[in-house]
Amino acid sequence: MGQVGEVGATETSADGYLRALADCVDEGVAICHNGLICWASSRMAELTGRAEARELLGVSMDSLLEDDGAGLPDPTGGGAADCRVRGLGRRRVWVTHAPSAEGDFESRQEIWVIADRTRQQHIEQEILELSRNLQTANRELAELRAKLREEASEREELLSVVSHELRTPVTVISGYNRLLLSNRVGSLSDEQRRFLNESTKSCQRLDHFIENMLAASGSAHDDEYLELKSASLGLAIEGVVTFLRPLIEEHDVRVELALDPEALWARFDPLRIEQVLANLLGNAIKYAKAEGEIRIETRRIEAAGHRFIEVGVADNGPGIAFEDRDRIFEPYVRATGESRVGGLGLGLAICRRIVEAHGGTITVMDRPGGGSCFAFTLPAADLGPVEAS
Repeated sequence: MGQVGEVGATETSADGYLRALADCVDEGVAICHNGLICWASSRMAELTGRAEARELLGVSMDSLLEDDGAGLPDPTGGGAADCRVRGLGRRRVWVTHAPSAEGDFESRQEIWVIADRTRQQHIEQEILELSRNLQTANRELAELRAKLREEASEREELLSVVSHELRTPVTVISGYNRLLLSNRVGSLSDEQRRFLNESTKSCQRLDHFIENMLAASGSAHDDEYLELKSASLGLAIEGVVTFLRPLIEEHDVRVELALDPEALWARFDPLRIEQVLANLLGNAIKYAKAEGEIRIETRRIEAAGHRFIEVGVADNGPGIAFEDRDRIFEPYVRATGESRVGGLGLGLAICRRIVEAHGGTITVMDRPGGGSCFAFTLPAADLGPVEAS
């Protein structure tokens, strides 16, 4: 700063800029000449209990401060100390004193800087409290994660036990059904044969349900790998429709195939994708209206520079609420209103796991005219970078 002989003396441009800057910082700044304040920032006035900065003109810094046990800055040299502002109770400040190197003690210029220690201590206390709260929250989160892992482990163990315990009697019943239907232990009436056929179909459904529970719990297929090969999605789709034909006829629905000849060949594991198709078509059959229509179609799409085949399974049922469209692919989650249909909410979770293992995606959207459409993608058989046109 330039020499200041008295309050109101002419300032250089540099003086004006520096003093304007001092008014912008959070610390209070004062310039003293001959031991008295000749300029003070508005923040200095605030920290020392004055309404305006001009009230400090001609006041000595010594009269503003009092010892708080650590002494006061040495007025004959630079230094810093923890002090209190006189007359303001316990307000503590950190005072920095920087005298100029020119002139003797009686005539030299000094710069004093005051920082609000009370405010800093409050902030430090808040930070400390937040840190403690964060540590507590992290500890509770760790405990919650451990509890969730334990519950998940117990649930998977329970599902595994229940599933395996169910499988044995189902296998036995299916075996007896096949034996009776073979006529090796006696002939059957048409009505008896019909009953046994219905029993066999129920066993098949229950066995499929058990497979789903095992897959969702992670206790089955953990070490299974995909047997990828170039194969026809058309044959897989037609095979699943044939397999579910009794269920289709039972619910009085019609299945329409709209398979694009240019969108049939993909790289996939036929057994696993047939499981996906059976789940999606089975759901569509359950939710489709009586005498309704289910449409299965394929099309080629391009994403991220690669070619995919998209398979869509659409029904004319009640549809899926918007808020449920992401969560229904989670295990044990069912869409709103599904309680009337039954199930544990495992099928779609298994579908997503299988499709994503192939490098594809699965989504659900509205079907024009009502209902829902589930669509999943698989790498095209000629998967590779799309050539620029």
